[in-house]
Formats: sequence, structure tokens, C-alpha cells
Amino acid sequence: MSKEKYKLPEHYFAYNDGTPSYEIKDCIIQECESAGLDISVDEDLAEQRGYDQAFIVTNPYKDKIKKILEICKINAKGWDPIQHDGAEEFKSICDLIEEKGWYKK
Repeated sequence: MSKEKYKLPEHYFAYNDGTPSYEIKDCIIQECESAGLDISVDEDLAEQRGYDQAFIVTNPYKDKIKKILEICKINAKGWDPIQHDGAEEFKSICDLIEEKGWYKK
């Protein structure tokens, strides 16, 4: 089964109707943590929306990648190509970061 065939998003969870909710919760928490994401309980959000529990998932690397991209773009303009081809290196780094779109998530 491929994601493309079924037009599934990059990250998704599927479960059977008989699966206990605690197993689903544990699976989601484990997958988020293994992907390097921070997941935390938000009791206020749960109460506000009328749920028993609510979780906030954040990407701690999002702002760091944006900062790296900023620095690389600045440095890509200031190198002397005769001494060092640093501009091309920084341009490659910028292209990789922008291509993956990690900082947008």
C-alpha cells in the first residue's frame, strides 16, 4: 500500500474500530517523539473544546532551520569566489532547506 495510491498525507494515523483509545494515544505520542517533535498535554484546550484530553505538537527545529537559512542566504552573497567557493556551498544548503520545506512545518 503506497501513500500516493491512496492519496494519503505525509503523516497520518489509522486504526480499527476495536482498538482501545489508550493504545492509539500511546502510538501517536511514540511516533511524534520518534520524529523529534515535542508533544504535551494541554488541559485548557481539552476543556475549551469539550474533550477528555488534548495534545499540542510542536516542531522544536522549525525556528532553528529558518535561522540557518537566513544566515546561509546572507553568507552566500559575501564570498570572494577566487579564494573560496563558499557561496556555492551556502547556496546548496539553502536549496536543500527550501526544497524539503522543513521550516514550514
